[in-house]
Amino acid sequence: MTISIKETLNITRYLLMVLVAVFIWLLLGMVYLDRFITPFDRLMPWLMPWKEPASGPSSSSVEGLLTVMQVQLVGSKRVAEYAFLSMIVTFALFCVYLTFVYQQKQGRARENELLLLKNQEIARRNEFIRYITATIGHEFKNNLGRIKRRIDLLYDLPVEVKARLDDNMEKLFADIDIFKKISDERETILVSFEKVDLKEIFVTLTRQYGDLADFVFQETPPAPVIFASQTLIKTVFENLIDNSIKYKKPEQERALIAFSCSEDIDSNRRYVALSFRDQGIGMNEQQADQCFYKSKASEGGWGQGLYFAKYVVGLHAGKIKVGKEHTAPGKGTEIIINLPLVEETL
Repeated sequence: MTISIKETLNITRYLLMVLVAVFIWLLLGMVYLDRFITPFDRLMPWLMPWKEPASGPSSSSVEGLLTVMQVQLVGSKRVAEYAFLSMIVTFALFCVYLTFVYQQKQGRARENELLLLKNQEIARRNEFIRYITATIGHEFKNNLGRIKRRIDLLYDLPVEVKARLDDNMEKLFADIDIFKKISDERETILVSFEKVDLKEIFVTLTRQYGDLADFVFQETPPAPVIFASQTLIKTVFENLIDNSIKYKKPEQERALIAFSCSEDIDSNRRYVALSFRDQGIGMNEQQADQCFYKSKASEGGWGQGLYFAKYVVGLHAGKIKVGKEHTAPGKGTEIIINLPLVEETL
């Protein structure tokens, strides 16, 4: 069992206090008994100065000697009483102090036991949650596999429709794999950072959602390469696009989404600023302030997707916010993501 520096200092402090108390009690005891042992007899002139040999004319006679002895006895008796009283008071105070220290130590021990029990309970719950999530992921994957095999049997489907269905199924399989990796406590495998080409991701997403939305892509300057987890970043972009499609205006047949990419400098650090702007139903100021917090979203949504986006952007040492200049009810919504550039991240 190792002893920390703090515990060592506490033990040293207690030992010094005990030694000082023993030394004081030893002196008081010798004063009370009127008997000094070597080498403490050297302190006798300072502790009991009246016991010094008397000198002068009055000490030569018998009456003078008796008077001196009487003074010494009275002084010794008075000092003995004071010494005894001091011993009792200091011993009582020392016992009170030790009792207080012991109670504090017992209180900390009880708190540590409670914390240990709570940690054990949390560990048991986490183990149960991991079991449930692994089971759910396995069942989802099996059912999706059956659905995909049945889709493959539909030979009369148009090639374009089948390709989109296959893309969606692959996306679901990838999400389930992420879900399972998290449940297996293998997040280090999940968050594998590498160089990611943003433009390539944007082109892939425009093809993937081309039947549901129209896209406008603006590059000033061209989209750079960033250092990130491609799977997680792509999932964040997909969530933002899904929100724009889900919350388009009723009169809109297709959602209109504008991408823009620029460079931003904040606190002498360079970021790539990504803007996702739509022309949907938008959100008010209160919704914009709460949309990234779990269980604080509006009744219509804006909940888990943006909460997940904020978590992922935080993993990449980035920032996410609502562009309030272009966000308002009936006007649309703008989400701005700042991600560090490759050289800044490295």
